[in-house]
Amino acid sequence: MTHLELPQSKKSVSPLYGLKLDQLLTEISDHYGWLCLSETLNIERFQFHTGLKSTMKFLRNHEWAKEKVENFYLYVYKNFAWPDDKQLMIPPRDRSSLGEPLADTPSEIMAETNALIEHASDMRGSKKNNTRQNSSDDEPVYDPNNPWNT
Repeated sequence: MTHLELPQSKKSVSPLYGLKLDQLLTEISDHYGWLCLSETLNIERFQFHTGLKSTMKFLRNHEWAKEKVENFYLYVYKNFAWPDDKQLMIPPRDRSSLGEPLADTPSEIMAETNALIEHASDMRGSKKNNTRQNSSDDEPVYDPNNPWNT
């Protein structure tokens, strides 16, 4: 084994490993449709789908939307068991202990699907918000007694 080769176990860790964004979008949009994805994921951009290339550009520029789509792909389309909150704090592409899919076919979208997707998104958002609040680059809070913030 040379230094450039990865052990076989490293290659098959995540179901998203090696999966390109356009393949992922094509699979889920062919199965569920753009309007259904728009309503389920609460991403308005999908309602006015203008093409795969522009949608991929949007997802690459908006990490929160990309993670929503990847969570949907893993836990609704591929039917893996929903992770605990600790796993949800990890980006979807970095999660490795997913186990086996619960079924071979994609799930139907139910009322609780939206809530699960939003919860997963909130968990990643809360981690980002916590780190952002501690940043020294943030603008100071406006004080009406000191309008120049000196």
